[in-house]
Amino acid sequence: MSAFLPGEIHSRNVICIFISCCVAFVKICIFSFKLNLVSSPLPMDKQQITDQIKWMIADGNTDYQIEALLMAEGVARAEARQALAAIKKELSLYEYALNAYSNKRRYYLWVGFIIIAALALLLVFHFQSTNKLKTTEREITAADMMRLIDAEPVTYTAELNKVNPGWSYNPEKNRWVNKQRNMAIAIRMNELRLMGPVAYNFSFSEYLENHDFDKIIDDKPGDTSKAGKKIFENDKFMFTVQANEHYAMISLAYR
Repeated sequence: MSAFLPGEIHSRNVICIFISCCVAFVKICIFSFKLNLVSSPLPMDKQQITDQIKWMIADGNTDYQIEALLMAEGVARAEARQALAAIKKELSLYEYALNAYSNKRRYYLWVGFIIIAALALLLVFHFQSTNKLKTTEREITAADMMRLIDAEPVTYTAELNKVNPGWSYNPEKNRWVNKQRNMAIAIRMNELRLMGPVAYNFSFSEYLENHDFDKIIDDKPGDTSKAGKKIFENDKFMFTVQANEHYAMISLAYR
């Protein structure tokens, strides 16, 4: 005889059937989930979506193609559109930053170019000025002294600097000096006197002999340490040229 009453047996069967149905339902759910995993890829997270969209944009895909590809990989259309819009905005800001950086860099390049061009022009101007001074700078000649004696003394500084730079007037000694060349010019006893290098003894003598001046005195001392003396004259002027081993003294006066 059975230990259970007919009512108890019926209740137990109902419970077993319910449990069996629950287990079967759970198994069906697990199977369906596994089948879904096999048939379609796992949903991508936000970083994967972002990376995927960036690659698609780099490959030249259109917005429609990018959305379609993302939807094929399990991304919802709304999420795909939202991610695409955000990434395009981010890329546009990046491009703006690049453009701003490029414009700023271009600005500094232009400023640098202008500065270099200005410095180059200054160097060229300085070179030309220096070269001009070198080409115009020369020694004082007898012709220069004749022009000076006919001019006003207030013009001497400017006229002398046209020949060679460095001349200035010394009011204490009442003469014009050129310290760079160790030369001096003064007016003494109605004469214009020039103290210069020994070479002037030869250059002035040669010039005067070749420009219609007569040599009326030629005193050559036996001792070279003493000054020799030569006098040249024409109808208007008389030059006295004296020199020793250290310097030459040229005097100019009217006849």
